[in-house]
Amino acid sequence: MKTSTLARFVGPSVLLMLALMALPLVVTFYLSVRNCALEMEVVKEQQSGPFGAVEVVTQRAKVGPDGKVLRSCQFVGLEYFRKVLGVDAVEPLSAPPDAQGDAAGAADDRRSTEFQGALKFTLLYTLVTTPFILVLGFVLALAVNRVTLQLKGFVISASLLPFIITPVVGALAIKWLFRDNGLVPYFLSQFGVSVFWMAEAWSARLLIILYGIWHVTPFAFIVLYAGLQSVPQDSLEAATIDGASAWQKLRYVTLPHLSPLLVFITLIHLMDAYRVFEPVVVLTQGAFTTSVQYLTYFILLQENNPYKASAAAVLTTIGIAVLLVPLLVKTWKEQRRGA
Repeated sequence: MKTSTLARFVGPSVLLMLALMALPLVVTFYLSVRNCALEMEVVKEQQSGPFGAVEVVTQRAKVGPDGKVLRSCQFVGLEYFRKVLGVDAVEPLSAPPDAQGDAAGAADDRRSTEFQGALKFTLLYTLVTTPFILVLGFVLALAVNRVTLQLKGFVISASLLPFIITPVVGALAIKWLFRDNGLVPYFLSQFGVSVFWMAEAWSARLLIILYGIWHVTPFAFIVLYAGLQSVPQDSLEAATIDGASAWQKLRYVTLPHLSPLLVFITLIHLMDAYRVFEPVVVLTQGAFTTSVQYLTYFILLQENNPYKASAAAVLTTIGIAVLLVPLLVKTWKEQRRGA
């Protein structure tokens, strides 16, 4: 293929990826190493009251000749990254020296604990849901592959419903099922089991993990089901003639054929799972557990600090890259050996 033809073929895709992925990442990193604040000035104002006019000293933002508010920006390096990670001690100026150290240490420990807790649960969610999704999706694909042709359409459509609905709606459905007056607690109470799913950390985390498995398994199922349609029948027939059992055909013929799809599903889910957000917001509102993505949202919404939130977003991107690199390297080596 000529270079010009290849450029015309892949050019639009490359430009689109640069516009939607690379450029936002560059801008996010640029914001994470800067800090902008309004330029303030002290002014005297006359305020009218019941006892006459009173002169009050106050502050207001400076306005430029063009009528726009003036801002001063400076390069802060990795300061916001240290704050997100909880390794940057901030001493309150109004406290005495001993109290400064205690307050700074407490604030530092709190920030460090928040990030470590969010990272631990994010990794737990990612590493627990991934094998369940692969196994359940594969089992479901095998089962549907053996269903009669008349029922396949209905079974496939029903299996895809959890993946089709939006994450917020799916998380709300789980929440309504497991809330204190929901269907699941009522059913368990008939057997003398009482669990307050939304009031304990372990149960709230379990619900988020169960939601992740329930929501993403249909994606693994449909990909693997499509892969099963391309398994070479000649190899299966040859294995049958040689006396191979059903397990041996599955292990030595079907699974090797589906291994690239298993890697593909793992890559996609690792990226999505590390960015888990909707079930954390809907099920716990960050009360019992947080994720790395929720921590970024909290910093942006509660602290109203887009620069620190940008640093948290960059750290999230780095975490995704760390998870994906080993699989990508392994896949690249396998492709080279195959070539």
